[in-house]
Formats: sequence, C-alpha cells, structure tokens
Amino acid sequence: MKYYSRKEVIELLNIDDGFLITLEQEEIVAVDDESDDPTRFSERMLERVRVAHNLIHELDVNLEGAAIILHMREEISDMRHQIEALAVKLRREEGS
Repeated sequence: MKYYSRKEVIELLNIDDGFLITLEQEEIVAVDDESDDPTRFSERMLERVRVAHNLIHELDVNLEGAAIILHMREEISDMRHQIEALAVKLRREEGS
C-alpha cells in the first residue's frame, strides 16, 4: 500500500493545509498508524480527503454531512464485499 505525506496530499489534491487540518480535527481523516512513518496518509485516507473536498467545495455539503456521506460510502463498500464473498461461497457450494 502506498502512503502519502501531508505535503503530497495537499499537492495531489490541490487543497490547502487548513482544510486537511479541519478534516483531522473532526476525525474525518487520520494518519495511518500502521505505516512505517506514522505521519503519512494511506491511499484510503487520500480518497476520503478527495471525496470530502468535492462534497464540501463542489456540492456545498457541510462538514457534518460530508462525514456522514463518507461513513455511508464505506458501509456500502463493506456490504458489497460481503455480498461478493457470499456469492463466491454460494457458487462453490453449487459446484460441489
């Protein structure tokens, strides 16, 4: 998995440092504790920052709304993975 420094996140997404700090303070994003450098953001967090920025700056969603939408997106993604795993299991059972 790739990790990004604060500077890289800001440059890649063309955001200001204050926006990233706000997302961290509101616990919408966080640095990755599991990386070799605990001051780096995972690809997942980079995507959360990107989506939050789009929601807030392009769609006029407030910060709380963006947090809720991000949470719902992750729940949907988790459910999708569970359904896919279940479908694989069912195909295996039908094949045996």
